Amino acid sequence: MFAANSLHRRLSLALGALAIVVGILGALGTFVVVRGLASEFNASLRDAASHIRAGTTHPATLPGGANDDLVVQIWSADDGAAPGRSSNFALGLPKTPAGFTSIEHAGDTWDVFALAAGDEFFQVAESRSVRNRNAIRVAFWSLLPVLALLPLLALTIAATVRMSLRPLDRIGRRAARIDLHNLQPLKVDKAPEELRPFLDSINRMIERLSALVHSERKFIADAAHELRSPISAMQLQIDNLRAAPPDQYDERLEELRRGIGRAASLVSQLLGLARAEIGRAERTLADVSLSRVVTDVVADLLPLAYARGVDLGVVQLDDATVRAVEADMRVLVRNLIDNAIRYGGHGANVDVAVRAEPHGVTIEVTDDGPGIADADLPRVFDRFFRAGVTDAEGSGLGLAIAQTLAASYAGRVTVANRADGRTGVVARIELPRA
Repeated sequence: MFAANSLHRRLSLALGALAIVVGILGALGTFVVVRGLASEFNASLRDAASHIRAGTTHPATLPGGANDDLVVQIWSADDGAAPGRSSNFALGLPKTPAGFTSIEHAGDTWDVFALAAGDEFFQVAESRSVRNRNAIRVAFWSLLPVLALLPLLALTIAATVRMSLRPLDRIGRRAARIDLHNLQPLKVDKAPEELRPFLDSINRMIERLSALVHSERKFIADAAHELRSPISAMQLQIDNLRAAPPDQYDERLEELRRGIGRAASLVSQLLGLARAEIGRAERTLADVSLSRVVTDVVADLLPLAYARGVDLGVVQLDDATVRAVEADMRVLVRNLIDNAIRYGGHGANVDVAVRAEPHGVTIEVTDDGPGIADADLPRVFDRFFRAGVTDAEGSGLGLAIAQTLAASYAGRVTVANRADGRTGVVARIELPRA
């Protein structure tokens, strides 16, 4: 169970075990070769020892015959440069000082050990190629077990990796079944530990996608419901117009015109919300003067305020600039002021202020209307929600559009009842400065 839920531990244990097996076999091969070499070296020592016994009489040609790898030479007191006795006179190695020496002779390197014993000088030489051949033998026999095990090693590694990564296949198949009709989170309780942060991220994404799909489905249902009413009303007004006497044509046409206007306003609001939710990826941003935007919007809404008996004015207008699309800022400001005019009630005062602050810009719209019930405050940004007295021309999308637009510029919209002891609502737009 130690490695059951960890890809790292599974692979580490399996590959570590394989490495241990290969290492043991390699070490065993090396041991066998080195032991054989030791036996050969001991035999060479015995041969050399039999030839260089001090104080004994040696024939001119030492026993053992010609040996290209190991040469024993003996100089007597009356010998010149050439040894009087040698195991291989054909090599003719020169006499060296006592001790260990390396010399070059006949294109080969020889390791020589020489010593004086009485009146005789003994010299034993071994070809360097012998050691090289022995090293190659050791390397070959050490590598041989590894080469022999390579096919088994490759198959074992492939099987181990496949078994270790099998949870990925299961997770991949489950993830492939996720669609808009199946947004169930992936199970992480039996998943490998290394994958759990990744699966948690996927599950959070699935939760956000599920909430978004649910919200969009609700939006479509609400939009269909909201559009059904004005369309049905227009159909009824058309039927009434057909059956109306000539002296009522103007009145019925005016009702039909107002119905078309309400439907057009609702469709415009829906399109505005869709555009706001697209985001700012393809927008061309510029420095926008909020004081000018607020002044223009207030001027545009003065006729509506006058028609509803609302006193609309600007109480503070700081020079503030944001980096945005001017049309978005106009929609954002207009929706909040329009909302205050419609829901403030007849005789209400609506004050607009633009304040430049150290970390951003605040646009504040304050009215002294009836306010919003505490139970309705959390829902004021819901689509199609209209708190308090509903307006026949309202769609319940104004604040939702404002919130979406502000969020696309790293800002926010807040709505709260006044806290100065008077009734009414304070709506604020907070945006970062340019």
